[in-house]
Amino acid sequence: MQLTVERLFERLRTQPLAPVYFLYGDEPLQLLECADALRTRAFETGVEERRVFDAETGIDWQALADEGNAMSLFASRRLFEIRLGERKPDKVGAEILEHLAARGMADDIVVVSAGKPDASMKKAKWFTALESHAVCVASRDLRGAALPEWLGRRAARFGKRIAPSAAELIAERVEGNMLAAAQEVEKLCLLVDADLIAEDDVLGAVRDSARYDVFQLADAVVGGDLARALRIIRGLREEGTEPLLLNWALGRELRQLAAISHVVARGTPVDAALEQYRVWSNRRGMMKRLLARLTTDDLMQLLAYANFIDTVVKGARSGEPWDEIEILTMKMGGARGVDGLMRAL
Repeated sequence: MQLTVERLFERLRTQPLAPVYFLYGDEPLQLLECADALRTRAFETGVEERRVFDAETGIDWQALADEGNAMSLFASRRLFEIRLGERKPDKVGAEILEHLAARGMADDIVVVSAGKPDASMKKAKWFTALESHAVCVASRDLRGAALPEWLGRRAARFGKRIAPSAAELIAERVEGNMLAAAQEVEKLCLLVDADLIAEDDVLGAVRDSARYDVFQLADAVVGGDLARALRIIRGLREEGTEPLLLNWALGRELRQLAAISHVVARGTPVDAALEQYRVWSNRRGMMKRLLARLTTDDLMQLLAYANFIDTVVKGARSGEPWDEIEILTMKMGGARGVDGLMRAL
């Protein structure tokens, strides 16, 4: 079953999880968000264990098959994430993927992700098996009128509308960079009080001091200045700033960092990746240091934690959002001994 990204999100809201999902393509933001949405939905529906097999660090295919055939230690449903990236599975891996496509893993959920397929990959038996049996989503760059339309749908997630001229202005500014476009829309949805985001809002939203500090928070965290980051958080709390805004700022940084880390792991030089994602020159040094310290998997786990905090802020899960935001901040900033404070996802 082939779905668009939007249809996948709709399906996750209205239908039970399928046994196997196949995500592929060369647009990293959509791949990251699809995988993140699947992971969140799996946890919401009772999945308690997660296993990640990443081709970048090497996949023991037989161990994957053995683990899939074995019962969970806690007799719970599990989520298996198989990340191929730009690599093709070997003969054993291809056979296991064919088997998984047709039969799944009992009650467990399997998510296979890959980069943009070439002609030979599209003809491979494992690829065609996944296309035939799994729920498939192909990510792709949006060009022309498709990108402003996508921005309108994205604003609707936040209960906002965006004027066509405003959406076109954003699309023109980001030059096809969907991650930058998404971040701009999310920022405007949080900063603009009106239901409609107009062209004037895009040209220059007015930020008050508290909102300005939210963006300074991101710089302090990425730069590893934890003392300053925690002062900002506590100051914003005293001023009555909504924790949702802080969590959005941290999640925004994590999405960009995860996307950059993903392309660097695929072989792109880090400086080229930073240029590709239009990171300002004055932030590149701190970004490079953080990327050297945190792996793609580390960043994805932190992004999953930011999404967990979002559910706490919205009352879907119990907890104190301000405490969780401080924990996430310390973990991003490299503080030691924080792992024990993070709630298991």
